[in-house]
Amino acid sequence: MRAAKSRSKLEDPEQLKLKQKAKEMQRAELEEMRQREANMTALLAIGPRKKFKADTNAGSNGQQASTSSPTSGSFNPSSRPQVLRPRMKRVNLRDLVFLMEQERHTSHSVALYKAFLK
Repeated sequence: MRAAKSRSKLEDPEQLKLKQKAKEMQRAELEEMRQREANMTALLAIGPRKKFKADTNAGSNGQQASTSSPTSGSFNPSSRPQVLRPRMKRVNLRDLVFLMEQERHTSHSVALYKAFLK
């Protein structure tokens, strides 16, 4: 009788299965948290996502994605006034030097000679 009691306390197969399943679920949860943290770190390293301009033709055709109230949380690009900004073009030093060589009044300037030294 003692052997049966000690065996039931130590080696209950149902209890062992439950413990094993709990450990497995805990491992899976930890792995998921690690993966989520790694994804967030990678996204932060990449930087913010680029926002593309909404197509203005979709609103003029009368085909809007949502006709519900503005407080529904849906994004409606036609409700926000568009701000026109001048387009910025990035150039490197080689482009600037080429332009300065072509211009008559900067072709013999000190700035051009300094740019050649860089």
